[in-house]
Amino acid sequence: MAQSGVVNDSRRDDLTGDLAYLASSLEALSLADIPAHARLIERRDWLIRTIRDYLMPRVGDPTAPLIVVFAGPTGAGKSTLLNSVVGSDRSAAGPIRPTTKDPLVLSSEARADRYRLIGGVSCDVTTGRAPILEELILVDTPDIDSTSTEHRAMAETMIDNADIVVYVSSALRYSDQVPWEVLRRAHSRGAPVIQVMNRIKGSSRGALADYSLRLHGEGLGSEVVAVQEHHVPRGAQSVPSAAVQELRDRLLAVVEARRAGAANVVRSVLETTLDQAREVIDEAAERLEVTGVATVDVRKLLKVDIGRVAALREPRPGGGLDLRPLVDIGSRRFRTRGMIRRRLPSPTAVSRAVEMFDESVIAAIDADMRRQIHAGNLIQGKERKNLLSDLHLAARSALTAWRIDLDASLPVAGSLDPSLISFLLGRSCFEEPDQRLADVIGLLAPGIDLRLSVTEAKEALIARLAPVYAEAEYRLGSRIAGLSASRRSIDRVKASRWAVVARSAFANA
Repeated sequence: MAQSGVVNDSRRDDLTGDLAYLASSLEALSLADIPAHARLIERRDWLIRTIRDYLMPRVGDPTAPLIVVFAGPTGAGKSTLLNSVVGSDRSAAGPIRPTTKDPLVLSSEARADRYRLIGGVSCDVTTGRAPILEELILVDTPDIDSTSTEHRAMAETMIDNADIVVYVSSALRYSDQVPWEVLRRAHSRGAPVIQVMNRIKGSSRGALADYSLRLHGEGLGSEVVAVQEHHVPRGAQSVPSAAVQELRDRLLAVVEARRAGAANVVRSVLETTLDQAREVIDEAAERLEVTGVATVDVRKLLKVDIGRVAALREPRPGGGLDLRPLVDIGSRRFRTRGMIRRRLPSPTAVSRAVEMFDESVIAAIDADMRRQIHAGNLIQGKERKNLLSDLHLAARSALTAWRIDLDASLPVAGSLDPSLISFLLGRSCFEEPDQRLADVIGLLAPGIDLRLSVTEAKEALIARLAPVYAEAEYRLGSRIAGLSASRRSIDRVKASRWAVVARSAFANA
């Protein structure tokens, strides 16, 4: 984006309206149906807050004083530096950590009421008459590495609404992990970040050099303002003015640049925000495209296919029943039905075999639907777990009802063991025809046509399972409809982003 001149009131109003539309378009962006959406939603919500809480007020009043936020880890000396910059003891400093428990705003008297709320966070406001307060609003924040999550959240909110961040560290705390996370967050906004290493002693020079090298390696710049350690009188809340002269000069340089119409902070944050919005939109669109292709295949496969279910079954020879005596019955001639009956498995063994076989079928159905739902990757987490649980119970009920239908449909008259015939017939629905078992069934129940009975049993099972698969398809179908809505919302937010780019007085579109 190229720099341009002063923004007139109507142009500013138009840009404010476009920013509001961009924020509402981002809010309406349907991300819940996109796999691994939590990080995208977090980034999207941060952009919305930046637009509403920072950019829109700044565009509406571009001449308002710059907000300078002092941030850093516990005991770095933020409050002392703030007092030193302004030349008076306004923010309490001391050995008790954290000294600053709520954001404290130092403002001129004329503007005090405007800064009692920043980014939705209530702030304590104090006033002063230092000339620097005509151009700057100074904000002291709670420690960013505080054990209180509320304190850290307040500090991060202040950083997200800053025109300039003065990031204060020390030789003892500069390598801590949490402050680096917050430092990266501050830099990612596009607003200036002034690095300060406080309380430098002769023995701290190595730490200062190491800090500068690490900043450079992280792509966060390398220039660090060094503030020497000073012995101050007991009870003093600031260091001598000369100790912070370089920091004060750096702050005033940003003010002078704004007066000259150069290095506009708002323009930098706006550019960064629009770039990050584009990244969120592009990532969401890419995931939707990949997911959409997978979804087509999933919907085709979420139909009852006995052969596919059988292929997923864990091998259970005989379904827990020793079939060798039965095969022997089919291959030899016995003179009486009593001789055949004595070689049949016990009712308990048959009941156990039916139970084991049905469980293996249910497990195969579960695996079949789980594989398709996972492939689409549309439903995740607790929702996926609940869906699979619902489908499992439905599959169990369907198989139980099918088994009852099967028993009721058998021509039991003259058969030796109806429950055994039901088991063998159900087993035959999932396997290649076995002539030996056909011979066994023929001996046990001469009136059964095995081929016809198996065909009818398969059709009955498919009819029972169809609603189970239909429920899975319906739930996925709802997500597919959501994906269509997501595509429309992406188109809308793309258009609103380009409207901001085209309208912006900070851009040469």
